[in-house]
Formats: sequence, structure tokens, C-alpha cells
Amino acid sequence: MIQIEPYTNVLRKDVFDFTERCFSELGKRFEPIGRHSFYNDIENEFIIFYCLISDGTVVGTVALKKIDDMTAELKSLYLDKDLRGQGLGSKLMQYAINYANDSGYKTIVLDSMSQYKEALKLYEHFGFKFCERYNNNMYADVFMRLELDNRQY
Repeated sequence: MIQIEPYTNVLRKDVFDFTERCFSELGKRFEPIGRHSFYNDIENEFIIFYCLISDGTVVGTVALKKIDDMTAELKSLYLDKDLRGQGLGSKLMQYAINYANDSGYKTIVLDSMSQYKEALKLYEHFGFKFCERYNNNMYADVFMRLELDNRQY
């Protein structure tokens, strides 16, 4: 059975292992002591951080980070490669968007890389539109935003 649960510190090691595995598959390096240090304080760095759990193991994540009172940033949307194409990425996205809606945010922004074609398709499916750069992430070359209208997915 696969379920979505809010992050708790009990999941910390599993989240780190999962994230490291995902980054490795993408040809990236997970640096929790360095540029990914925000993972060391998930409870305070993110508004929400959900984990997709299968057989007691983290197989997906999604998070929101507060930019300002009206804007949240989509972060850490990752899914185990063996589970892609089953609607689970959409389910994680739904949780994040619904949480932002329910919490009164008006906009969700995200940054990504143009090489992640499947992720970009997912974002567009949910109504994200390309926009101007909003941060100084030197690794990102795609910036998108979703204007929320309190709809539920």
C-alpha cells in the first residue's frame, strides 16, 4: 500500500537515502552539508514536506517553501523511477497545491532545468506557466508560476 504522510524526523534517514538515490539517477550530487543543507532542518525550512511511503520506505517527496505571505515555492518533487507513470507524481502535486490553496497562498512558483522534460510536462498539466527568473539558483534555467484560485485537484 502506498500512502502520503507528512514528514517527521523518524523519516529523516529514509528521506536522505531516497534523495541521494534520486539525485544520483539525475547525475547530480546530494550535498546535505553544503548547498542542500536545508534538508537538515526540514521542519523549519518548509511549510510542508510530504513523503510518499511504500512498504515503510520513502519513494517520493514534495514540499513547499514560503517565499512571502502570498507566494509558496514548490520544492523537492521527486518520485522513485520505478513508480513513474502511475499518477503518483500528480498525487504529490495535488497535495502541495491543495495545501497552498487551503493556506491562503495566491501563487506557487518553481525553478527547474529544461532537461527534465517529464517534470515540465507535469507542471504544465497542472497549469504552471513559464515566467521570468525569480531567484538566483544558478543551476535552474526554467522558472514557472501557478496562479491559485482556490480550486481543488
